[in-house]
Amino acid sequence: MHLSVAISESRTSNVPALLRWLRTAAACSVEADEEGTLYVAMFNDFPQSVEAVAGLLSEVDDFSGVRIVLDGKPIENVPNFYTALLCYWQSLRTGGGECRRFLEDSRRSGFCPDHTCLPRCWIVCTTCCALLGDQGDRPTRANTISLAELAQRSEVAWCPNLRC
Repeated sequence: MHLSVAISESRTSNVPALLRWLRTAAACSVEADEEGTLYVAMFNDFPQSVEAVAGLLSEVDDFSGVRIVLDGKPIENVPNFYTALLCYWQSLRTGGGECRRFLEDSRRSGFCPDHTCLPRCWIVCTTCCALLGDQGDRPTRANTISLAELAQRSEVAWCPNLRC
């Protein structure tokens, strides 16, 4: 997948660190826009480049000025994307079981009201609960949404751990 990240200089307090991460991208540029300097990184191997993307975004102080495009589609919720990115990166560092363990802990604590939706991602599960909560406390087959659709709405369908 192709991922591009554009960060305004005004959104970071550590430009040298941002530049170090920027240089790990397949391609990068420094441009000017109406806000000033804009740093752009392009990753052609996302999500394999998850560490570099996470490092780049970790230098951002305010996500409101960050634009991310994944395979030509703008990411609407950058903080949610960053959270999913960190979740996936952590799962790689812990042998891949992190997502599943979090989900099981959530179910045991009663966080998820529907134990039949079988989400593989805690972000999708949270979204599922929020989307279906409008239609009553207990989801039914008539008001359930497919995992693939939830993943698309939540902007986490890119995550290899999800396997929609």
